[in-house]
Amino acid sequence: MNNPQQPDLTLHLVQRKSRSLNLKHRLKLHEVLIQLCLFACGLLSIFTTIGIILVLGNESIAFFTRDQWVNTNRAILSDMDESAARFTVEPGKALEAIQVGDTIRVGQEVMEVVEFQNNRFEIDVLGTGGGFKRWCETEAELAESEQARPLIVNASRPIKQAEIDACAEVGIAPVAFRVGTDALAIVVSAENDFLTELSFAELQQIFSGAETWSDLREGFPDKPIKLIIPGTDSGTFDFFVEELLAGDPAAMLATDPIMSENDNQLVGSIKRNPYSIGFLGYAYYLNNSDDLRIITLDTVTPEAETVEDGSYALARPLFIYSDAGIMREQPQVKDFISYYLARVNEVIVDAGYFAASIETLAQARNEWIRAAGAGEMPVVNPAEVAGELRAAGSSTVYPLTKRIAEQFVEDGYLPQLTVARGLRGEHTIAPHRAGVSVEYNDQPTLIEFFTNTNWIPAIGEFGVIPLINATLMTSTIAMLVALPLGIGAAIYLSEYASPRVRGALKPLLEILAGIPTVVYGYFALTFMTPLLRAVFGVDIVNIYNTGSAGIVVGILIIPLISSMSEDALHAVPNALREASYGLGATKLETTVKVVVPAALSGILAAFIVAVSRAIGETMIVAIAAGAGPNFSFSPFDSAETMTGHIARISGGDLSYDSIDYNSIFAIGLTLFVMTFMLNVLSQVIITRFREAY
Repeated sequence: MNNPQQPDLTLHLVQRKSRSLNLKHRLKLHEVLIQLCLFACGLLSIFTTIGIILVLGNESIAFFTRDQWVNTNRAILSDMDESAARFTVEPGKALEAIQVGDTIRVGQEVMEVVEFQNNRFEIDVLGTGGGFKRWCETEAELAESEQARPLIVNASRPIKQAEIDACAEVGIAPVAFRVGTDALAIVVSAENDFLTELSFAELQQIFSGAETWSDLREGFPDKPIKLIIPGTDSGTFDFFVEELLAGDPAAMLATDPIMSENDNQLVGSIKRNPYSIGFLGYAYYLNNSDDLRIITLDTVTPEAETVEDGSYALARPLFIYSDAGIMREQPQVKDFISYYLARVNEVIVDAGYFAASIETLAQARNEWIRAAGAGEMPVVNPAEVAGELRAAGSSTVYPLTKRIAEQFVEDGYLPQLTVARGLRGEHTIAPHRAGVSVEYNDQPTLIEFFTNTNWIPAIGEFGVIPLINATLMTSTIAMLVALPLGIGAAIYLSEYASPRVRGALKPLLEILAGIPTVVYGYFALTFMTPLLRAVFGVDIVNIYNTGSAGIVVGILIIPLISSMSEDALHAVPNALREASYGLGATKLETTVKVVVPAALSGILAAFIVAVSRAIGETMIVAIAAGAGPNFSFSPFDSAETMTGHIARISGGDLSYDSIDYNSIFAIGLTLFVMTFMLNVLSQVIITRFREAY
């Protein structure tokens, strides 16, 4: 029989017992300490992150805004007193960065550039025909080839009518200045022991298709004749063909000769082959007389007398060309030609040529007077000449023009700066000794920072693209190595390995993560790089390369991917596996189509974290990838990553507040933003694909 009072009694007993028991959790001392430590760590992490952001941001802003003094690789050439406002600097690579109105610094004195005359002399060797061709190109053709029009053309032959017509179309009327005479030298290797002289007819036979030396004379070796000749753009080629082959080079070219516009290359080819023969300017023979033998032609050897009286058949005139309009619009051109004509006979013999006669030079001076529109040819002081000079053309005339250009520079034709001093107060004016470097103020922009493909802060090149490219190259290679191996290891440990095997292999795999990265770096340099060079060839794979660094970084992060992925796979409920088996799926099908998709958020998170780890790796790439920014997409080339560059630069004698010092913070901030965005992406992916079971 049920007792109606029983429920009330039960409730009364429960309420009484609950009043006698205190179920509220009381914190113990060690729990309080743990919570305080965790709270302190959280605050420390927040403040550390904020501090890093503030330091990187502050120094990066300074990098883009403060005065960045860049060495121009030039130095003043004479002492400056307190009153000097104009000085010369060392010649060298054009410094296009300096403009009128810019600020420069000599020592610690800041100055304003009032005038900058970047005097320099460029001489290109193109062959006579090549020099005339560039001289007479249209502005569109010059722009397409990214070349500047020569102001002077070196020529080892007179200009042709077709070239005169081409020049006329662009408003150039060539003016010739004869500067000397050359004798075309017929030469063989010093190792040739059978040939010392030839007749003119035999020379024609050699260059008209003769195949072997025995075809030429009885007793000569039965060896093929190898012709080594200037290129078809060369004035030497044109002169030789005209004088010897009646203007038709077809038979000579049919023998497949070795050809080059560079006479030094011809010399090298001839001296290495005792059965070769060639022709080149007499100066190149003189400069290489130990390696070459000159051939007497019809018993006549090229000398001053035989060249002057015409008894040596292959004597030819040498010229420089310019235009009256160029000479009047750019006075530095007429000044240099005047200097050239006044000095040429002093240096021409040492250059290996034959001096022009008094009458010939007088005619050249008259041409100068007519073209320049002057009453007489003045004495030129190179120190007073301003403006750039460009010459191009004959390799034969090149040594002569180069010698005179060097004298022109020695006599004072140097880059000149005119400045306003006392820019920041009269107290800044000070004397400066010769040799002090000139620096210019350059502030990089964000556009330049993220678009320029050169990173050379010392000369004002601030493009971070090569460093980012190398970083992404090594990280991509690392992920190509680590992702399949890491996920494969995770699947095996989670789905196939027994608990005992899993318990043994997982700690062993994670040992890789405990090896110091400097050890990995030397492993990449001393094992992986030699392996790649053995497989692909030492000519293809550099000693330092992004390929070996990326592979070893991939090996380093395999434990990270495998451990995180294995944890994600292991967390998938067994009920899903059993349901799959119940539908008749195999273990492989269950793993690929059920378990991996269910753990996708964890696997993607492991991937993102591993990419961040690869991007931030320092020691491996610093040791194995290379020590210089290089914008290359080849994994076999040397290239410096962002972290490698920071490690290299900060580890040297880096001056505080220098441009290099500021630059590493700008790179560091870029790296911080890249890894931060990857972490944000990781959180988005985890949230998007997370499955709750």
